[in-house]
This record gives sequence, C-alpha cells and structure tokens, in this order.
Amino acid sequence: MLGLVLLGLLLGAGLLGTRYGRYWLEQQLRQRLAQSSDLVVSPFALHLGWQDFPHLTASVRRLTLTDTAYQRPEPVLQVARADLRLNLRALLRGRVQVDALTLRDGLLRTYVDARGRRWTLHGRRRGGPGPTPALDFDLPLVRLRNVQLSFRNDYKRSRFVARVAQGQFRARLRGGQLTLRGALRGQLDSLHNNRTGTLLAHEPVQAWARYRYDFARRRGTFEPGSRATLRGDTIRISGTHTTASRAPAGSWLRLRFEGRQRLLDVLPEVLPPSLLPYLRGARSPSKAYLRYTVSGLSSPTVLPRNVLRLQLRRARLVWPDSSRRISHWDLLAVLDNGPAHQPSTTTLTLHHCRIYSPLGQLDLRLQVRDFTRPTVTGHLRGRTDLPALAALVAPGEWRARGGAAELDVHLRGALPPGPGQPLPPGPVRRLSVRGHVALHNAAFDLPARRARVRALNVRLGLQDSLWQLRDLSGQVDGMRFRAQARTVNLLDYLTGQRATTFIDGRFAVDELRVARLGELLRPRPGTGPAARRPAKASADSSLLPPGLRLRVALRCARLVLPTDTLRQVRVLVRRDGRLTSLSGLTAQVWGGAVRGRASWPGPLARGRTAGEFQLALRFGTVDYLRVARLIRRAGRPAGAGDAAAPGPRAARQSPLRRLLLTANGQVSCQVATLRMPVGENLRHVRLRVLKTGSTFRMPALYFATTSGGAGFAQASARMAGPRLLAADASLDLRYATVDVQRLLLLLASLQPDDEEDDAAADTATAGPGKRPGAGRASALLSGQLLTARLHVRAEHVRYGALSGTGFRLTSHLRPGEATLDECTLEAFGGQLRVRGRLQTNAGQGRHPLHAQARLQGIQLPRLFELAGALGFDVLGPDNVRGTMTCEADVHTDLDATFLPATARTQGYARADVQDLELLRVAPLQQALRLLSPRRTDHLYFRPVSTRFFLDQERLLVPELRLNSNLTDLEISGVYYLTGRSNLYVGLNPMQAVLGNFRRRTARIRDGAPARRPDRHLLYVNLRRPHGHMRYSVRPFKRREKEQQQNRLQQEYQLLLQRQPIDTTLRLLRTPLRPGTDSGNINSR
Repeated sequence: MLGLVLLGLLLGAGLLGTRYGRYWLEQQLRQRLAQSSDLVVSPFALHLGWQDFPHLTASVRRLTLTDTAYQRPEPVLQVARADLRLNLRALLRGRVQVDALTLRDGLLRTYVDARGRRWTLHGRRRGGPGPTPALDFDLPLVRLRNVQLSFRNDYKRSRFVARVAQGQFRARLRGGQLTLRGALRGQLDSLHNNRTGTLLAHEPVQAWARYRYDFARRRGTFEPGSRATLRGDTIRISGTHTTASRAPAGSWLRLRFEGRQRLLDVLPEVLPPSLLPYLRGARSPSKAYLRYTVSGLSSPTVLPRNVLRLQLRRARLVWPDSSRRISHWDLLAVLDNGPAHQPSTTTLTLHHCRIYSPLGQLDLRLQVRDFTRPTVTGHLRGRTDLPALAALVAPGEWRARGGAAELDVHLRGALPPGPGQPLPPGPVRRLSVRGHVALHNAAFDLPARRARVRALNVRLGLQDSLWQLRDLSGQVDGMRFRAQARTVNLLDYLTGQRATTFIDGRFAVDELRVARLGELLRPRPGTGPAARRPAKASADSSLLPPGLRLRVALRCARLVLPTDTLRQVRVLVRRDGRLTSLSGLTAQVWGGAVRGRASWPGPLARGRTAGEFQLALRFGTVDYLRVARLIRRAGRPAGAGDAAAPGPRAARQSPLRRLLLTANGQVSCQVATLRMPVGENLRHVRLRVLKTGSTFRMPALYFATTSGGAGFAQASARMAGPRLLAADASLDLRYATVDVQRLLLLLASLQPDDEEDDAAADTATAGPGKRPGAGRASALLSGQLLTARLHVRAEHVRYGALSGTGFRLTSHLRPGEATLDECTLEAFGGQLRVRGRLQTNAGQGRHPLHAQARLQGIQLPRLFELAGALGFDVLGPDNVRGTMTCEADVHTDLDATFLPATARTQGYARADVQDLELLRVAPLQQALRLLSPRRTDHLYFRPVSTRFFLDQERLLVPELRLNSNLTDLEISGVYYLTGRSNLYVGLNPMQAVLGNFRRRTARIRDGAPARRPDRHLLYVNLRRPHGHMRYSVRPFKRREKEQQQNRLQQEYQLLLQRQPIDTTLRLLRTPLRPGTDSGNINSR
C-alpha cells in the first residue's frame, strides 16, 4: 500500500513538472487572481523546484498587477519573486494549496493624483456587502524580504514610503474571517504631509500585528497586542477600519495610537506653522505621552477627524544660546482638526500648562483656532524667571540673562507670524493683549540691536497696543534711566509691523547718547504694512527715526551729542509726523547755560514749513579754539573732513547744520570771558544772531578786551542750501592803548586752520619759543566769499618798539587781501600816515605787505632812538637833532608774529630834513681828524632833500649834498644797518681850516641864504667791515670818485627796475580801489 502511494506521488510530481503541469498551475493562479480582483495581471514566469524537499515549491517571477482605472495604467503590485510551497496531497486531489509563501523584492503601491483619482491594489470597489471568499485556507508561514510600501496622494500632498526588510506572518481564512498574526522589521523612509512637511525620514521601525478582517462587513480590526516600536518607544495600535459601501469611495476609520515619543518629534505636529520657528535649535531629553485617534471617512479627497491628546510631566526644553530654557513643564493639550477635518477648523487647546521655576510657577490656559490664520484665546498667569519667559514670549528676539517676571495677561486675537514669516494676505488682524506684567531686576540682551539691558524693573499695564509703564528703571548699554511712560504700538513698530509709534511720559537719564538711542529705536526692516508702504519722506533727523512720535519730559545729567556733551538738560520734546519741537530747554554746555526752544518740520511736512529756534546762551569762561572746532564740525557738510570715517552716520548731514540751514529764529549769547589762543582775551561778549530764510544777520556784537579795548561788530551772510554765497562783516574797536601786533594776532586766531598741512607748516614756521597758532589766517582774512570792514581807534598805540598816540585805522578785508585804506598816528613828535595792502593767503606763516607812508614833522632823535631799540647800528638819539618829512614805498613780509622781516624788505624813500645838527659823529670826526674837535663835535646843516633805497639790511645813498657850518659835504655809498659801511665823503679842507666857523654857524641858524656850493672837494673813503670798529679813512682822486659814483647810480637804477617799487607814491595821493595793482609801478 505504501509503495502505491509513493508511486502516485512520483507520477503526480512528474506530471506537474511537465509543460502541461506548469500551464495548469499558471492557469489556476490567474483564475484565483481574476476572481478576487479586476486588476490586469502581467505575463510572469512559473518555475517548479524541490529546494524545500520533500515539499514542492512553485516560484513566480516578475509578477505585476496593474490598475487600469481612468484609462491610465498604474502598477500597484510588483513582485520580483514569490516562492509558494505547495501541498502535494492537495495537488493530487486537483487543488492548489499553499503551505508557505515568501515574497522577495516587492513593491506595494497606491497613488492618488491631484484630481483625487485613485489607483490601488483593491481596484474598482463594488457597492454593497463584500463577497465572502469561496475557499478557506490556513497559511502557516508568510515571509517578506525587502518589500517596499509606497502611498502617495498628490491631492492631499502627502506621502508615506517604507521598506520591510524582514517580516513573518501567519494567515488564516475561515468563514469569511481573515486573521493575521506576525511581526516585521524595516525602515520608515519618508512620512510627509502638507502642513508640517517631512515628519519622519530614515527611521528604523518594528511592528507586531494582530489583525482580523471580516469580508462580509468589509471591516478590519487591530486586536489587542498590535503595536509598533518607533525611535525606541512602543506605540500601541487599536481600532477598526471599514470600507465604505457607498460613494464616496474610502474607509470609515476608528483607530487609536497610544504611547510615548520624543517631545521634539511631537511638538511640530501640535503647533501652528507660525510658532514652528520658535523650536529652531531646541533640544530636549523629555518624552511626551500621546493618544492619537483617527475617526470618520478617509478617502483620496477627504481627511478623517484627527484628535491628538498630548501629555507632559516634568519635561525639559533648552536652546543653544542657554538664555532660553524650560526646566519643569507639565502639559495636557489636545489638537483637533475639527468638524471639517481641515487646518481652518483645527484647534489646539491647552487644558493644563504649567511651567515651574525656582521663583514660582507660570500657568497658561490657551486655545488656538484656524491654523491657516491662527487666532488665540488664552490667559497667562504666574511668576517665573526670565529664561523660562524667553521661551514663551518673542523667543529668539531676546536673550535672557536673569531676573524674575510676574504676569497676569489675557490674550485674544490673531497670532502674529513667526520670525522671518510674511503676513498672511488680507486685512491685518491684531492680537489683543491685556493685563499686567512686572519685571524685577531683569537682565537680557537684544541681539538684533546689539543692546544690553540690565537691572530692569517695571510694572507694565497692557491694553492691546497701549502700554502703561510704571516705575520703570534700569540701564541700556550703560545708560541708566527712570521713567513713567505710556506707549502706543511700540512692539509692532520695533518689529517692522507698523510705521509709527507714540511715547508719552517723563524720563530721567544719567547719560543719554542720542546717536545710540536713535539706533536702538530705529525699526528693523519688516514684512508688514510698514515695510510694504513706500516712505513719504526721509527722516527729519539723522538721530531719530521718522516713525517715532514723542511727548516726553526729559531730565538728563549728560546728553551726548555727536559734537559735544550737554549737562543737566531739561526739555519737553514733542514730535509728530509734521513737527518736532523742544520747549522749556535748559542745559549746561561748555561751562555755560543755554535756555530756549526750537522746532523743525517732520517728514510729512518737509518743504512746506520752516523750523524755528530761539536760544539764549550764557557762559563764564570759554575757550575759543574749542568753540571754533565744534561749530566747524557741526556745520560741516557730509563728506567733508570726516568723510573717511566709516559708518552710515558719516554719509548723513549734521542735524545742527540742517536746523541752521532750514529754520528761522534767533540766538543771543553772553560770554564773561572768551579765551583766545593768542593775543588778548575778550570779556563781556554779547551778541545776537537772526536767521531768516537763507540770510544770517548779526545786528550787534559787543565785547571788551583784556587790554582795555571795546568792540562792536555786525555781520550778515547769504546761503544757497548748504553753500555760502556771500558774507559781509563790520568791526569797530576802541582802545585806550592798543598793541597792533597783539591785535593782528587776535584777528588771525579767529579760526584755526582746518588742514593738517597748514597746521604743520605753521608749526615749522613759528619755530621754538613762538606761541602756537600765531600767523594763522582767520575767517575774516582768508574767507573766499567774505568782505569785512575794520575800524580801530586808540588814544595810545604800540607796534613792536614803535609807540604813538591818536591811532586811527580803517581797513577792508576781501578774499585773499586786507586793504589798509587809512592808518594815521602821532609819533616821533610828528604824524605818520600809512596806506597799502596785506596779502592774507600766502600761507607758510607769511603775510606780504605793500605800504606807502608819509612822515611829517618827525623828530630825528626820537626816530633814531627807535632804530637803536630795533638793534640797528646807526646814530644814537644824542648824535642827531632836527625834523624830517619823508614819503616812502615799502615791500616787506610780516612774519608769524606780524613783525616786518628785514631780510625780505625793500623800500624807497625821499626825505626833507630841517634844522639838522650832528653831534660827535664818529665817521665825520675820523674824516676830519686833522681839525680841532671843537670844530667837528657839533655840526649845523642847512635844509636838505635826499632819496635813498633800502634793500634788506643795506641802505643805498646815491647822492647826499650837505651845507654845514664847517664845510660843504657830499656823501654817497652804502651803509648797512648792522654797522658795516662803504661811504664816500667829499669835503673842502680849506673851508674847514680857514673858514669863519662862528659866522657860518650863525647864518645857518638864522636861515640866511646859502652861498654857491663849492664843487672843488677832496674825497675820502670811509670803510669798515663790521660794526663797532673804527673807520679806515683813505683819500682818492676825483676821477676815481666819479667812477665809483657811476657804479653806485647804476646799482641804484637796477634795484628800482628789479624791485616792485612805486617811486611816484601813488597810494598816498589817490583813494584805494579794490583790485588795483600797485606792486609793479616804477616811475622815476
């Protein structure tokens, strides 16, 4: 009997191994697939083998099932190889029974296009109850090897891709009930949805399934014990899914997923998109317990109802910057996608949210609705430390360092977009925030503004955009302040959501750096209406942004401006879009006090109205150099002087300069002492400046000098924008005694040189021992557009060694020159009159001067007394008597101390001398040493006229004829002011020896007519190489004398031709006119 059975098995196996047998098995498989599905079966290969001997194995290779719905074929199942272990006993009875199934390298795919059409392994669903399978089976073993699952829905923009590396199941079908038991291991490659993007990627996963499916009711059930392990935590799965019997096609779900997951893997699913940026960079070791239920119809175009219940206990959350942290967080939250199963009906409800800190606890009850445009309703109450608060309020905008916060705040309205997110389209909805916030000793940083806030204390009352700040104190970047204030739209303004904000209150500040304050309050570029709206006008000040509206009473111990520092400032600042005003201003600056008011147009009124100012300044002692530098710096246009300095401020115009150029008003100033760099100081300075349109006027400037003088000045200037068109000034000075040199130094010091090269040149020219600043050209002397008039009167005058009385000076100052219209004084017992021009733009500490002078009735002893005081080796005041009238043309350079430089002096003079007497003149005594000293000690001379030329230290005398009581004299030659000389003296020895000395003296003194001069003279040469030496006397012949005379005349004429000498002395006879060139007229 056993042999017959074995024979039958062998015959059956042999029969199946034939072509007919494989064809029969293939037809059986196609028939089964066709009965259970309307999918198209592709050609496949069937092989029989004994690899599982004694069992027969049928291998199906390259099997593909295609869904051809909507006239579009889409493969839904692909199997590279399926091994079916066949039951031989069933085959001998004509049935195909599979005891084990192994699937290798397969793909199970479902696809929904953007129109909601589905291609799936189920094919076309038929309405009504599901058909019960005709045959039951029991498949003890199903193995999966490298099987990929792909479910893609372009309509919902979702995707699920996973790979089963290994899986093993048992499948059983009895009475229309399919049960599955088994486990699998693989990897979840991608889980993506439209709202949060990619949720999972490349995550290993394990699952254990206990599943039952009822074909008649088309219902699948996950029985207890179904679970999955994801990221090391187990998720329990339970519930049912039922295929919809009527349209629309889909399944009715009642599923529950329950377990723990890492907190940061769950939070992105819970929070609305606007809050997701707050989690960027966060880390947490905590896990959340979640219960996720899915209910309702799920189809290619319909989402089911999803409810996620999230629970946290003692959770921790930290960020990389360590300024934000949550150390102890308890939470019970529910996320529900609502009746429409859409983001627009999704709600997030925080039933219990409590954050603990060492300082207390913070409770939050909150509900967020409509995740497309989230609106929030909530209540935040409690006490916490600042790092925990920084995780909830504007996270990422500030970095908490320490401090405590007490909150009792109600929230209602639209949730603002997260950092870097644009506003949603449509009308802007605001978040209503009402309640109270108190900060105690708060310390935090504002990275976007590079600011440090320390020791901040405040009680803040919130009424939506209106904030009441009570008992505000602290310091920002070292600026300590106290305040009581009210603000409107401050937060929206600082974040760029609104174009303007309003601040009203009282502020007391120890030190306020205005430029830094402008940077702190300048709104950042945003994405809201303020950013989208084009600016109507530029800022009305480079210090404060245009959107800042103020009504602030300010008290400031130190107000730091770009140009200087004000102290003890009190002012009421009002600022709207059309006007900025300062009223009740009092301050201390440069050791003085300032009072007044000022206003200027805002951005919305640019060009329509002009600003106004009225200031009164009072000072004690002020350093002029410092004032000049500050005014020059404040009035300097952009790009001048400091143009090389980096930063945006260098490109903007000075606010003070802008105010002065655009506003109208007046400034009055009183200075007790104005300390000048050189010369004399000014006292009791009083001035007033009026500004109307483009014209500046100074109607009166009064002052006194430390040397007893008094001054009065007037000035005006015309501007074209920032450019000076013209300026005019008038200065009257009255002195009891004036030092001309000090006066010139005073005028030259009115404005220090701006250029470093000029300063270096002045230093080099001044040399050691000279006062700094000497010789610098003032604004009056060097201005390219300035004309000025100078009038000086003095009872007594000094200029170097020169002194006199009755000094009168009139001068006109023009670009590059000062015209000396008239200068008169009484000196040397007579009168001096000088006219000329002074060049003021030569630089190098030089001031070229061309002057013509008339001296009338000059007492020669006093003149030679001055020469001796100047160090010239000439006759002393005891050696000469008489008076002189002289006219001279002089070219010289005034040095850095405004004294003539002898080495750069040339001059021509013609003189008439009356009552000349020479006493004990050494050259004449040496020339007449053969005569008795009684005759040569005292010589009387008739009136004489002469001319001579001064070239540096050399005095050139072409010819001087004298008639004395001793003899006729003729003198010519060269005499140096240092005493060196080379003179030729002609005399008559016979007259000197035999003449009646007493009678000649009487005739000269009585003014009797002179006799005919004697032409037969004996000539001698008086010569000495250095001063203070005896003269060498050498007689020479008349012919030799004539040759020497001719050489002297030629040199004299050559000097007149080479030097710019005016021998006509035209300036003394005609009025000076601007631009007249008097330097190249040589008339002889």
